[in-house]
Amino acid sequence: MLTSKALSKKLTATYCTATNSILVHKANVQRKNVYANNAQKIIRNVTQQQLQTFNALPATHLQNAKAKAFPQQLAQTLMQKLFA
Repeated sequence: MLTSKALSKKLTATYCTATNSILVHKANVQRKNVYANNAQKIIRNVTQQQLQTFNALPATHLQNAKAKAFPQQLAQTLMQKLFA
């Protein structure tokens, strides 16, 4: 199953339960079309802490909202935890 969360207004993170990996890609790419070739970064063998951080990211529908509605500071700190 694929689950997508927003990292920024132009980046999206998609979690794949089958491979236990997180793929970071452009926001205009649909989650069903994300592969290792078009992903900007891949995190394989996701730990429980990384999965909890991923689940805390804002939803993707906020990427299309106005700039004030997107929680930029929250997403930025969570993204640093995710890649640590």
